[in-house]
Amino acid sequence: MKSYIVKIALLGISPMVWRRFRLSGETSLAAFHYIIQIAQGWQDDHLHQFRIYGKNYGISYTGGIGFPDNPYKITLNDFEFDAGDRFTYEYNFLSTGFTISVLKPFSKILT
Repeated sequence: MKSYIVKIALLGISPMVWRRFRLSGETSLAAFHYIIQIAQGWQDDHLHQFRIYGKNYGISYTGGIGFPDNPYKITLNDFEFDAGDRFTYEYNFLSTGFTISVLKPFSKILT
């Protein structure tokens, strides 16, 4: 099973606010969104999106922003990240964003 160690760092804040996660490659983008919400103590009150390899992904809401892909079915494995890859997570489009860095992808062999 492939896993990733990722670091998220809040943009525009000093001193730096960051979190590090070890995530299964099977983690969906929707689940990753909720993980970030819980880790930050946020209440999922604002629109959000991930921008990965030039494309936006997120949870669509009636009357809000829409996305063509289902974030509950897209997993981290789908992107085949390498160490050093970066993408962004925007939350509350007026104020808050994260840079997400893939620190270490690795495969665990289960016997």
